[in-house]
Amino acid sequence: MRTFSLQLQLLVRSAAAPLVELLAPPRCGICECEGALLCAECRAEWISDRAVALPAGNLSAAAALGPYEGGLGAAIRTMKYGGVQGLARELGEALVPAIKQVSARAAFQVTLVPIPTDQGRVHERGFDHAALLATAAGAAAHLPVRRLLARVRSTEPLHGATRSARALIMQGAMSCREDVELPSAVVLVDDIQTSGATAREAARALRVAGVRWIAVVSVAYER
Repeated sequence: MRTFSLQLQLLVRSAAAPLVELLAPPRCGICECEGALLCAECRAEWISDRAVALPAGNLSAAAALGPYEGGLGAAIRTMKYGGVQGLARELGEALVPAIKQVSARAAFQVTLVPIPTDQGRVHERGFDHAALLATAAGAAAHLPVRRLLARVRSTEPLHGATRSARALIMQGAMSCREDVELPSAVVLVDDIQTSGATAREAARALRVAGVRWIAVVSVAYER
């Protein structure tokens, strides 16, 4: 009964979030001051025009705006758990330098592809944050955005899992949509990079379908 009550609260909160966001004065997703979803002070402190290059592993390149510990982590939590979808627009637009950085050596124009969120968490929150981030980033960078990937099974949350456990959890969790024209170069978009297990699984699914040049960008990375 308690679980059902919690699920109902989450559903009501996610459904009401857009209305609350529209009617209430905007508050900074980091410091909570009124006036903007990202205030000028927090934007200057946490949003850089130079991305942080990350270990790419078997991808062509990887980058993030900065570490999760601090303001970027606070903004991500406000977006995802506070239901402030407007923050996805702000953070997505901020990804443009990271996208330019990872795609600098791509031989073709890149297409942005959001890493799909587990459907159970999409239902809880009422939105797919990665899709919103990619849409905003694509509009700001004037790049195409396509939802090529789908989750083929539910996965347990990765938070707290070891690196090897994350790889096992994500193994075979995604596939590329069938009967679609594939781009030559893809930049995956997500909110956080930790062990890289989610990005590697997304890249695996794209490679199976035939995509060869794949990079990834995220708002933040966990050290």
